[in-house]
Amino acid sequence: MVTTIYTDCAHCGATFGQPYDPGHRRQYCSGRCRTAGYRARQRRQQQADSDRERQQRNDDQQRARRQAHDDARRQRERARQRASQPPPHPGTTRPGTWCGACGGLRGAHTTHHDDAAHQRARRRYEGLRAKAASTGFPHEATACHAKAEQLRAKYGLL
Repeated sequence: MVTTIYTDCAHCGATFGQPYDPGHRRQYCSGRCRTAGYRARQRRQQQADSDRERQQRNDDQQRARRQAHDDARRQRERARQRASQPPPHPGTTRPGTWCGACGGLRGAHTTHHDDAAHQRARRRYEGLRAKAASTGFPHEATACHAKAEQLRAKYGLL
């Protein structure tokens, strides 16, 4: 004796009977409902994909707006910091208030330079001193000594 079980169709909700035996149980009452159920699942999947893509686009746009806002804020902050710092001296590579070559703070009345400028000034100073010592012309020696003293005072050379 075969027992019949009754199930509601997953698509239309109609009740249909099927034999109670081992194996896969039917979910749909007919092939038409099965096809309609398949198409409904496909539409839901496509809708979910398009919703996900739309949400991703919205997230990307929000992220881009936030990034642009943050970049603009950083630029304003940098401009504010640059405006509050004293301008860089000629021959220096960075506008900060600290002079690494001298090891001192740059004041309003002093001139500090970077390491390369200090090295060039030291070489020039030593060359002028050597030239002043070796020349036989007193006016040239005086001019070389004067220029060397200017460099020594400007760059803080010893």
